[in-house]
Amino acid sequence: MKVLRIMLVVIIALAVTACGTGNTGGTGTANNGGDANKTGASSPSPTASAAAATEKTIKHAMGNATLKKKPERVVVLFNGMVDISVALGVKVVGAVESWDQKPWYNFLRASMDGVKNLGDEAQPNIEAIIGLKPDLIIGTKTRHEKIYPQLESIAPTIITDEVFNWKENLKIAANALYKEAEADKILSDWDKRVAEFKSKVGSSLATTEVSIIRFEKDGSARVYVTGFAGTVFDELGLARPKAQMVDGKTVINVTSKEQMALLDGDYIFDITQISDADGSAEKAQAQTDWQASPLWKNLKGVKNGKYFKVDVVTWNLSAGALAAKALLDDLYKYFNIK
Repeated sequence: MKVLRIMLVVIIALAVTACGTGNTGGTGTANNGGDANKTGASSPSPTASAAAATEKTIKHAMGNATLKKKPERVVVLFNGMVDISVALGVKVVGAVESWDQKPWYNFLRASMDGVKNLGDEAQPNIEAIIGLKPDLIIGTKTRHEKIYPQLESIAPTIITDEVFNWKENLKIAANALYKEAEADKILSDWDKRVAEFKSKVGSSLATTEVSIIRFEKDGSARVYVTGFAGTVFDELGLARPKAQMVDGKTVINVTSKEQMALLDGDYIFDITQISDADGSAEKAQAQTDWQASPLWKNLKGVKNGKYFKVDVVTWNLSAGALAAKALLDDLYKYFNIK
């Protein structure tokens, strides 16, 4: 009987405990649990949170482009952006070919293995772009404004304002390619070297005039007033000769040797394209003919030993972050900065 009474007490205790638990769940813990479940339903899952963190909308020269995630199959449609993608450490799937040293500039070639050649920058191969199934296309307004609707129908497309503003192009590319830290490092290093250049050239910077020239296959000469090298010169504080500053002119065509003085400057940089480009032999002959003139020898840049033949690729054609660095390296050399 004693054993039976003990067993009965245990059974009653268990029953009371079970009922108590059920009541507490209905009035206390269950409500808290209900609130927790409700909160969980309104909060994004870890996967959804990660997706939201990587999604971004980028404003560009022709609208907005929304990226759901970091692009993995990128197509670039102008030479400056090919340079910039390499500088940022991004392997694109397709790119337009180089203006010279085709298919890719020599200094970029090691990074372009396996990249699909999409043809000319001014007329990229649309069918080839479609075939690559890109998740991002980067073009520029001066080249691709007319085909932007086609490009946008293929993949999210970002259009830069122009081809030569390498710093702005770097920033927008870094944003789209999720490479902001890399771009910040490039720009920080650049700013330090620009500051060093200005400091070491010193007061003479304010009175130094530089000229960028090119000889053409038709026998004429050309002065570059703006362009890629021009943007670098402006940042460095290097002025152009007043005779070259013609309103609305990006280049000045010089057809007669009697106008030779237009080519002059304290420093004269010659970007004549003499390599594997069409018309190289004719350009080389024009260069020789102009330099055989007595008027050439009277240019102060020539008389003072400040005439330099420079690499047209890094001074004009590539127009990206790596080209800018190479151009600045050259200026350090030509201005004897140690």
